[in-house]
Amino acid sequence: MPGTPLHPTRRQLTLLCGLALVSLGWYAVEPVHPDCLVLSGGYAPGDAPPAERYVAHQEAYEQAVSDGACGPARPRFRTWTG
Repeated sequence: MPGTPLHPTRRQLTLLCGLALVSLGWYAVEPVHPDCLVLSGGYAPGDAPPAERYVAHQEAYEQAVSDGACGPARPRFRTWTG
């Protein structure tokens, strides 16, 4: 039967495995923030653009870290072992 075979070739499997490893690596090194409770923080109006709200949130988090209320962000893979 002419055309592409239905079973994957070695090259396709290698490419798929490489892509899976890169994806897992990216996921593993993404920073995560530990749980913490901050009763006051940055302020951005509710109708502010998402980027402005994100910046206000990040500034409040950094202030909480410097005050000792929260732990610093760390790579995700460091949380896998405890």
